[in-house]
Amino acid sequence: MNVRAAAFALFGSAATAAQAAPDPLPADPPFGGAMWSYVVPAILFAIALGATILLYRHFAGRDQ
Repeated sequence: MNVRAAAFALFGSAATAAQAAPDPLPADPPFGGAMWSYVVPAILFAIALGATILLYRHFAGRDQ
């Protein structure tokens, strides 16, 4: 078996399996709206930024 035939056997079967996949189930996301899209990420970003600043201040002490 040459390389081309092996690649076709490997990737050809994967493409066939992907095409035979059933349609996804219809589902709605559990969270939505402006609160979960804008407010919560902004709060999480502010917490991460504050923690990063505190860690920087802690470890960036002056060399003595």
